[in-house]
Amino acid sequence: MTGLTHRVARMPVVLSALLLPGLIALAPGAALAQDAEPFLSLGERRELHSNVLGEQREIIVGVPAGYEGGDETYPVVYLLDGPSHFHHTTGTARFLARNGRMPDVIVVAIANTDRTRDMSPPIQSDEGPPRPGAGGADNFLEFISAELMPFIDEHYRTRPYAVLIGHSLGGLFANHALVHRPDVFDAYISISPSLWWDEQRLVAQADSAFDHAGDLVGDFYMTMGDEGGAMLGGALKFAGILEAKAPEDFRWEFKLMEEESHGSVPHRSTYYGLEKIFDGWNLHDPVGLYVAAGLEAVDRHFARASARFGYERTPSVGILGPIGGRALEDGNAADAELVFSRLVEMDPNLAPAHNGLAEAHALMGHRDLAIEHHQHALRIDPRNGPAREKLTEYGVDLSDYPESVDVPVSVLESYVGTYVVPDDPDEVLRFLLEGEVLAVELEGRTYELYPTSPTRFKVVVVPVYVTFRSDEDGSVTGVAIDQAGETTEATRVNQD
Repeated sequence: MTGLTHRVARMPVVLSALLLPGLIALAPGAALAQDAEPFLSLGERRELHSNVLGEQREIIVGVPAGYEGGDETYPVVYLLDGPSHFHHTTGTARFLARNGRMPDVIVVAIANTDRTRDMSPPIQSDEGPPRPGAGGADNFLEFISAELMPFIDEHYRTRPYAVLIGHSLGGLFANHALVHRPDVFDAYISISPSLWWDEQRLVAQADSAFDHAGDLVGDFYMTMGDEGGAMLGGALKFAGILEAKAPEDFRWEFKLMEEESHGSVPHRSTYYGLEKIFDGWNLHDPVGLYVAAGLEAVDRHFARASARFGYERTPSVGILGPIGGRALEDGNAADAELVFSRLVEMDPNLAPAHNGLAEAHALMGHRDLAIEHHQHALRIDPRNGPAREKLTEYGVDLSDYPESVDVPVSVLESYVGTYVVPDDPDEVLRFLLEGEVLAVELEGRTYELYPTSPTRFKVVVVPVYVTFRSDEDGSVTGVAIDQAGETTEATRVNQD
């Protein structure tokens, strides 16, 4: 039954984004838990030995929800003063990702051993009090680039895009990394950087470095709270250098947050910084861009994003669906056919995409192809009203596509429980009631079952059927799972 769990688990959770005006309405409850997320781990503590620093270093790694069950790769955020900022940073990143403002990311929070040593550049001035042990920023940067990053790449599924976030001395370190090793990170969030350090020497070094930074690309977001004094002065000077000398392809912004204290400024800075860095990662008005400039403009947007972020970005279901719907509304059959064909290629089990492709073929006069795709949509989801209505208009016999039957709640309750495949005890299905709807829970997600008879149900969205077995006394003993012409039997082990 491995095929069933794999296939159902990979069903897109973004189906609700495919809202095509006047054409496609996804049946409610296609995935009862589509807005829920898998269990969230708070983070994994790990240690690695650093030959560069000559010591053990602790990190906390936060991965996106659903990481363990997938094969997706992710950009990495390296977070200084890690334990202090881990929770609000991972929460902010997850919130922005859920709302399409940035991709899911892996957060690597670096714990401190000697904060001043690691985050401060070498002191060259004789002014100010002595700071024994300070000035190890170059070694710390070498540890991150030569030891920590390879460790993360080896043990986690990463993409070639790295962000550094630092606050106070950590912000100073972020600026130092930008000025002296711009090859290590792709983007930086520097929060209230301690640019007063060593008589603002890093500012002077930046002024010289940016004279020779014509090919520099990346993103730099710097903030300052209500600190004032040499701290604010250093930030203003640094921003002035960027204003005068930053290359065209280097994106930067300095934001003064006077209402925030030195302690409170990291949270808002992280939110706005991540949002700014990943501006352009997604497309927030796909229909508007399509109407204004066509499909080519949409593809160009994602081509630019791919070049900028270093890995391929392509339009998602939530981007293409509304564009396809608008193309149909405008009577643009060619664009609609192209868009919905791409959606079907992305996921052959996306019933609304088959409906859209059918409507595109209808506009082009391809009646047989229109019928074929509406039938496919109905096989995927028997509750698909638009497909059933269109096939009826075409005069197609729907006897092979039974409508839902009413099953008493008492009967549905008798199916609730846990079922296991005898030959593979790790393959477990849990059937439960959500209100008066029978559903199956697989790998942390719950999917509605559509009754075609009192004992036979279809898993909504994918072409999988389940049939409950009973003994002579009427007690439910197991379930048969039919998929792609193969049947797998599971035995009931308990009634929940």
